Amino acid sequence: MAEVHEDHATESDGAVKFDARLAEGVAYFEQMLEIMPEDRTTLEFLVVAYDQLGQHEKGQKSLVELTKLLIKEKDIPALQGLLPRLKSSDYEPAKALCLKVTTLVGPMPDLTPEAPRQLTDEELRSRATIEAVRSELALLEQLHEAGVVSAELRERIRENVQSSPIDGRVFLISALHILEKENPTVCEKAIEYLADKYGVPPVPLAAFEPSKDLFVALPPLLAQLRGVVPFAKLGNLMLIVVLNPADDKLREKLESIGPCRFYIADPASVEAAIEKVYGAVV
Repeated sequence: MAEVHEDHATESDGAVKFDARLAEGVAYFEQMLEIMPEDRTTLEFLVVAYDQLGQHEKGQKSLVELTKLLIKEKDIPALQGLLPRLKSSDYEPAKALCLKVTTLVGPMPDLTPEAPRQLTDEELRSRATIEAVRSELALLEQLHEAGVVSAELRERIRENVQSSPIDGRVFLISALHILEKENPTVCEKAIEYLADKYGVPPVPLAAFEPSKDLFVALPPLLAQLRGVVPFAKLGNLMLIVVLNPADDKLREKLESIGPCRFYIADPASVEAAIEKVYGAVV
């Protein structure tokens, strides 16, 4: 994973830095694609990233390859989500696939999950905070057992996580976030370890402008407390950064909201994205 450098660009050259950062992420996934040409996660990211970089032809080719893979996997909901892109495409191979996909998807049943019982604000804050603390302590222990975090560093981070108050304040609870401040080098190693173990590729999140529209489907506490950032949408599939991919319950909650694909990013960019959407939390 490439080292994250501070960006001292002026406002006038911000667009250049934005594209350069995203292009670095694209280069990483292009290398992944050479190794695993039918890796669905990589294709999904490239379709979105090429569009943002204005690389239309590459984006359309990735769209075609992704569509062929989804047809092979018979993933009807995902194909239905891609159908609008295929219909609007001016790329002949995409046009050729459009009719086939239209025939395959047909009418889809309403699969919207039943809304859970509404909890009070106090219940939500208390339960979410306690759950976040437990989850982050488990992640920290896993990183120690894997040899990524030393015993001394583990204890410092553990104390910090355990001191999280449950008095109604809302803020990011993340072992990786604390680790990044304590030791950025070890944090980078932890991200590499988690990316490999849980199949969550690292992405340059700072290259994506946070969109409030993407956060609408998420409970605000889930984003603010747990470091969950949806950064793009591909049809009905949401691309989401999580700071704790080891938390199965967290991933299940997100998947119950709708189809999603998980990635990981440096905690500073996650915190910055959340603050842009919700404002600074106290």
